[in-house]
Amino acid sequence: MNNTTKKILFGTVGAAGLFLASSASVNADTTHHVVKNDTVWDLSQKYGVSIQSIEQLNKINTDTHLIREGQTLTIPTTGKTAAKTATKTSQVTVKAGDTLWALAQKYGTTVEKLRQLNGLASDAYLIHVGDVIKVDGQVTTTTTTNAQATSTVSSEASQTSQAAATASSEANQTGQVAATASSEASQTSQTTSTASSEASQAASTSQAATPYVAANHVTYTVQAGDSLYTIAQKYGVTVDSLRQANTLGATLQVGQSLTVNDPTKNPQASVAASQAEQTPAQTTITSQATQATQTTQAATTTNQVAQTTSQTTSQPAAQTQTSQASQTTQTSQQTQASQAQVATPSSYSVSALLSYAQTFTGVPYVLGGTTPAGFDCSGFTQYVFNHFGKNIGRTTYQQQYAGTKLAVSSAQPGDLLFWGAYGSAYHVGIYLGGSSYIAAPEPGESVSVKSFTYYQPSFAVHVN
Repeated sequence: MNNTTKKILFGTVGAAGLFLASSASVNADTTHHVVKNDTVWDLSQKYGVSIQSIEQLNKINTDTHLIREGQTLTIPTTGKTAAKTATKTSQVTVKAGDTLWALAQKYGTTVEKLRQLNGLASDAYLIHVGDVIKVDGQVTTTTTTNAQATSTVSSEASQTSQAAATASSEANQTGQVAATASSEASQTSQTTSTASSEASQAASTSQAATPYVAANHVTYTVQAGDSLYTIAQKYGVTVDSLRQANTLGATLQVGQSLTVNDPTKNPQASVAASQAEQTPAQTTITSQATQATQTTQAATTTNQVAQTTSQTTSQPAAQTQTSQASQTTQTSQQTQASQAQVATPSSYSVSALLSYAQTFTGVPYVLGGTTPAGFDCSGFTQYVFNHFGKNIGRTTYQQQYAGTKLAVSSAQPGDLLFWGAYGSAYHVGIYLGGSSYIAAPEPGESVSVKSFTYYQPSFAVHVN
């Protein structure tokens, strides 16, 4: 056996040894030292295993999902779950209650991979009952597979050794030429791919940088406390039309100039009309107060004159006039008190609540989160309503009983929207009007304004 044959044989056997060593290491459990901001969901995504497997192996509470900084966790390997199934499931039919995140956990993949497999947008998370979804859940690292792979590698090593014994220097030269050609082809392909990617990015940037401005439009300057929703309400347009007409960042800036296409309302005219309605009402109140004062003064004067005459004659008349004056004063006071009650504002402003809710746009979803560091769906709604003195409960189950149940078609801005049957709702958000709502949607996403055109809520609740 010549030197070339020995090198090939030793190299092949070495590769088989490395393969066996790597297989053995995959089957061993991995340990992870918990650092700040780690969650069970983050670890499941990092190591490609399910939340349930981590919690079961480390005896973590499945209700709170809490882990502490400095804790050492044992991460199960994918080889243990792969032994349960050796068949790759290429597609599944969506059932009630399924979400992209739940399917990713079930089949050992990620939400992003499911989106790529099914041609979904990068921010899509809605799927519907009956949809057929492609999944990627095969894990083939098992003891049986390793043994077969080892056998295959040994067989290939033997065949390679025999082929090497008869190989000639001309075959080696041919292989080198082929390798060089393959390398050049690969570089050409990479160059073409890079050029295509740059062209696509340039086209996308060009489209995004060109806002649509209608012939009928006005310009609005952002003021403190404004949000896209409140501006849209002022001018009778939608939030989407404001986004299309302007190049917007993550938040609005005071003093920023916005284009409003095809407005159906004139805020200045509305303010003038409101002032015009208030002026007659104020005049009426002033007139009533003046008349009541004059009546009281007249009654007092009559009473004084009556006292200077005969007591027998004057007392009945004075008593009658005094009683009338007293009744007039009481009527005036009751009228003013009634008007004051009508003018009393509600405990909170719906527009203020909606504006406050939208200030948390971009806050990440955190399972069990109840602060601006991270919210889950019910933690977000609880935090917003607590700010205005409304205690609606911590969980979705509690919040569905926090007020009057309504049909979705009867919901008003500021009401709660629920998904799931009444008594077993599983998701909640705050209604903004039209088909828009704001919520903390699911793991991997953040608080944002959504449309329920393709994800209809089941019922609404008006908070009492």
